[in-house]
Amino acid sequence: MQKENKVPQNFLFIDVDLFNNPKYHTLSNTAKLVYSLYTSRFRISFYHYLEEDYTYYDAEKGLFIYFSNEDLAKILNVSTRSITNYKRELLEFGLIEVQDTKNNGHRIYVKDVEVTPTDIDKEDLVMPYFATDNEDYPSEVISDTNTMENNSVITEKISNNKEKKILLSKRNLKTKDITYDSGTGYIPNNNSTQPQTNSYLRDLSVESIGNRIKNQISTPVFAKIKMLAQNSYEKIKFYADTIFKAKSQVMSRLLNNPNWLYRQEFQEATRFESNIFLADGLEKSLLKLAEIMYKSDTKIHSEERLSYVYLRNGLANSTKKYLLDNFEFSDDERYQITQALAF
Repeated sequence: MQKENKVPQNFLFIDVDLFNNPKYHTLSNTAKLVYSLYTSRFRISFYHYLEEDYTYYDAEKGLFIYFSNEDLAKILNVSTRSITNYKRELLEFGLIEVQDTKNNGHRIYVKDVEVTPTDIDKEDLVMPYFATDNEDYPSEVISDTNTMENNSVITEKISNNKEKKILLSKRNLKTKDITYDSGTGYIPNNNSTQPQTNSYLRDLSVESIGNRIKNQISTPVFAKIKMLAQNSYEKIKFYADTIFKAKSQVMSRLLNNPNWLYRQEFQEATRFESNIFLADGLEKSLLKLAEIMYKSDTKIHSEERLSYVYLRNGLANSTKKYLLDNFEFSDDERYQITQALAF
């Protein structure tokens, strides 16, 4: 290991939150490695964008990569079928989005890893020395970590052998007018501004949640969430998280069929941006939940479980409606879709 405070050029970086965050505990280690290879390739797309080469950028979804299953299989010494399974895992966990471009293969949109919740005890983390609260760790460890963050650069050799540095840290991505949207990935935006949030003020905290999910959840739906949660930050956050967990389960059910995994209509069916029925289904589910809670004469045993079931079923029905109303399927496929989304 080099003793100088430099990041070696031949290292593949893996996001520690893939191990510490309980959300990803069931994600296989090889799938995590595939994700790391994708993020490494993503940096190349980002470099091209900085050079005003928009080959790997589209205005709707932002930056994307191309990475064939065959190339990944060769790198990891596994079969292409195994790569398909690992990609399915990443899709189910919301870490990538795949779009079939017909002629040019599959575009892969790499999404961000969710940060490990700060309320988890360090003893419960598999890599506690990467916890955000570092007061218990030696100063030299903190120093090395900060140095790595500040010096997160990778040198890419281009055709004329001239070396250029690509900034990797999220802080530097922001200084290059790149913002991150949880639904679509990194999107260049020259007019972007970071919302000024203050965790001690309830209203601004609630606004912060709304800002994070505004591209996925419509304003009327978020308004219903705030009413149902009585403007409580904790409850609003619970409902927002529950919606995306429920959506992930619906997506997992639907894309578990290998024949549907890369078909554009099935991916569109699970996206708020393309399936307008999802917002309508959510709004109806939230209204029904409010009615049940208001009319209930007895204490609801598990309000969280009830909310999850209603929201998931609403999303599943909206997904099915989008597919069956907008596309032609054989009777067998219609039956399979109905069965897959029957919870």
